[in-house]
Amino acid sequence: MVHEPTALADYPRRYFAAWNQRDLATALDVISETVEWQDPSLPVPITDHHSAADFFTAAWTGFPDMAFHPVGEPLVDAANNRVTQEWRMAGTHTGEGFPPGVPPTGRAFDVTGMDVWEVDETGKAVSVHAYWNTVALLTQLGLA
Repeated sequence: MVHEPTALADYPRRYFAAWNQRDLATALDVISETVEWQDPSLPVPITDHHSAADFFTAAWTGFPDMAFHPVGEPLVDAANNRVTQEWRMAGTHTGEGFPPGVPPTGRAFDVTGMDVWEVDETGKAVSVHAYWNTVALLTQLGLA
């Protein structure tokens, strides 16, 4: 099924709002129950709601003020049900849990990246590919 370009273009707004609200039910509502989610901060891809819930919770615990801010307008590939968006992610490492085993540094970070989502007919991501510089984050946190 090919999505309307406007529905695909709205997906990044919904996704970032879900992250920024820090509400697990809202966050899981934008992700398919089975998903292929690759992020350079993860040792293995996320494949389901259980592992997605663990990732959201760990990120929100480690960085309680973390927020995503879209940069520019999303790019839509309606023929393939895909949309991509550049973003800025900023926050402060004041909590335990992420990165795993690392005590809070109390330091702030501000990095840029982009995500590519494939969205199904229900408006949920079946594929998430995140691209960003983890070394920049670790350096800003004083860990690299």
